[in-house]
Amino acid sequence: MKNGSDYIYRKIYTQIKNDILNHKFESHEKLPSKRKLAKELNVSINSVKSAYEQLIAEGYIYTLERKGYFIESLNALIIDQAYQQVTENLETNDNFKKQFNYTLSHMSTNLSEFPIDIWIKMQKKIFREQSSILSEVPYIKGPIQLRNSLAKIISFKRGISCNPEQIILGSGTNALMLLLLKIFDQKLTVGVENPGYSRMRRLIEGQNIKTVGISINNKGVSVKMIQNKNPEIMLTTPSHQFPLGVIMPISRRIELLNWATQHQNYIIEDDYDSEYKYGTDNIPSLFSLDKNNRVIYLGTFSKTLLPGMRISYMILPPVLLEKFNHIYDDAVSDISTLNALTLSKFIDEGEYEKYIKKMSHTYEFKRKKMVRLIKQKLKQPVTIKDIKAGLHFVIEVKSNYTYAEVEERASQNSLELYTLRRFMVEDISNHKAKVIIIGFANINDDKMEATIDILNHVLFDH
Repeated sequence: MKNGSDYIYRKIYTQIKNDILNHKFESHEKLPSKRKLAKELNVSINSVKSAYEQLIAEGYIYTLERKGYFIESLNALIIDQAYQQVTENLETNDNFKKQFNYTLSHMSTNLSEFPIDIWIKMQKKIFREQSSILSEVPYIKGPIQLRNSLAKIISFKRGISCNPEQIILGSGTNALMLLLLKIFDQKLTVGVENPGYSRMRRLIEGQNIKTVGISINNKGVSVKMIQNKNPEIMLTTPSHQFPLGVIMPISRRIELLNWATQHQNYIIEDDYDSEYKYGTDNIPSLFSLDKNNRVIYLGTFSKTLLPGMRISYMILPPVLLEKFNHIYDDAVSDISTLNALTLSKFIDEGEYEKYIKKMSHTYEFKRKKMVRLIKQKLKQPVTIKDIKAGLHFVIEVKSNYTYAEVEERASQNSLELYTLRRFMVEDISNHKAKVIIIGFANINDDKMEATIDILNHVLFDH
């Protein structure tokens, strides 16, 4: 809390500043002396002195030796009334993210088991032992310590063999995608999965780059459609397609790689939640199968650790790495060096792997319970696409409500819910069968039954 003299000084400063801005003084008009104004206001000379010094620092007044304090010559500030109106509307209509009592969001993760004490302990150790690195301007690729740690763990977990210099760290896959796109000719076309990650599609289109939707079947992206459209880059989620959950088999992976090699095109493999597989080992990445340097790999810690931590990584083939190094020679990284170094220690000391194993058991329990409750409680027959991977699955139901009505009814019942409509390139409003995304990571066990009851009401009740 500020003391009384600080408060008085601020009042004097604010009043004189406002009077100057409202042109109650003439340019170069002399102000009362410190002693005189202090006497008039019945305050200390020091309070007036502090106010005058702040006004001098900001350029409102100036002083002449042995003559006193004077008003600077200021032009009237032009105020655009139209802009004022826009600003006022923004202030009165500010939409914060709606808070829901129930959630089936695919975007949330469960933080209840995160070893925060261990993390903070490691973070403090980083402060003590690596202060010199923390004080440096961050290198565009991120700290080499974390890139070394990543090179080891992805070799073990994803079958990826790469040099740490091929790894670029960034504050999310979207940020890395922006860096990547600048390497290519802006006239290129990017193939995107349909349905697929709509936020990434909009980001690409926002760079004035054309996208084409590539449909999904039971083996993942349609290579036949890719061959017909022949985009220069194909963005895909082969290990757990988003949002349908399809796992791309080896036959389709080989077809996709052959297309890229034959046409000298590139594949961006978004491996966003590859850590979580239930009942099977991790599936080798598309990058690990690539022998011709046609795959760009995107990985993230948003699903495995904290979404708000904003640490993702990209692995580039050597030819693209050379271009990256040239373009971003003097750029700086946008990630937190402190978080990156802490994550490196978290991985190297085995805490990351321990946490993943623990959360895999937690999420598997939640997934099984959610599937069981949906089968028991939904009034109408439901098809559950129960792919044993990731932090969400989808269900298909026949509801008389449109997608828009389902989403509105969910919101009215304080249920956070996403439908397939959000992820499609084209409008699917008239589809009779409704595909609903069921995220289960952050739902409390004691709220599961109530959540499915609300879902049942949203989909079927009149």
